[in-house]
Amino acid sequence: MKLTYISRVLLATITLGWTTSCEKINIPKEDQVASSSQVYMAAAARNMNMPVLRMADTTYTITYGASYGGFEQLSHDINVEFINDTAKVTAYNTQYGTSYPQLPAACYSLESLSAVIPKGGVSTAPLAIKVNPNKGMVLFKDYLLAVSIKQVSNNVKLNTALQTAYYIVRASLNFSDFTDYNRANWTIAGVSSEEPAEGEENGGLGKHTIDGKTSTFWHTKWDGGFGTPPHWISVDMGEKKVIHGLVFTGRQSTNNGKPNNVLLEVSDNNITWTSAGTFTLQNINTAQRFFVTSFPEGRYFKVTVLSNFGNVEYTHLAELGAF
Repeated sequence: MKLTYISRVLLATITLGWTTSCEKINIPKEDQVASSSQVYMAAAARNMNMPVLRMADTTYTITYGASYGGFEQLSHDINVEFINDTAKVTAYNTQYGTSYPQLPAACYSLESLSAVIPKGGVSTAPLAIKVNPNKGMVLFKDYLLAVSIKQVSNNVKLNTALQTAYYIVRASLNFSDFTDYNRANWTIAGVSSEEPAEGEENGGLGKHTIDGKTSTFWHTKWDGGFGTPPHWISVDMGEKKVIHGLVFTGRQSTNNGKPNNVLLEVSDNNITWTSAGTFTLQNINTAQRFFVTSFPEGRYFKVTVLSNFGNVEYTHLAELGAF
């Protein structure tokens, strides 16, 4: 073939140039060159395939297939068989100390477990992994899918180092997909403590987290002694809503006490609360947005400050919202 011919010319040139002073270079025979031709998965050549899908009742496509590489052009078709290799998921987690769950079977399917690399060709036609996140994936959770070449025909070699393609699949969302809830009818259902001694300019009361002003803030008790942590504040949204996420805006200062780790709980009656996850905030003054992976529904929500920056006995917050 053309590539083989060029290689031989180059090797012959090198040999002729060195025959007077060096050992003669052996030009590989045709069968030795052909033995390096192998079938592999191109996707396996990448360190990791990490498709991020938007959480929706929509079917997405991730591609897989087999390729052929070597010095000799294919003179016949190669039949390739694939396998949804769940055993490789377990082996991967064991080898790398990870704990990725298998992509739920209900949310995906492989287009075909067989394909052909045609005579004279270099790959199969692209095949599709069809994924619908709404069929079983949990928002923002990483899953692992392994697709392997099971076997190939005509005694063609299989590159075992590139036999399996791994896909870490995640269902995600964008903040732009949601609009903040109108807080006009919101009220504060309760606080662990608040501080009216902050004065009119600062506020200091729980209601100042929903007044639309970043200049005012809720502050836990400090006049005459500090309130007892963990500090919390609960909101009555006036009606039952699905909480997709929360928005926190810190007090506009460099004071210690900004929330660091917080717990979200949701309730229908302001008595019985259900945990809906935790968030880790930064020590900044600007708004911070967080998704709630479980999308809980309720009329009330409570935010409990589990720890704060500076590890002080009080905490404070300028604005609290939801979407």
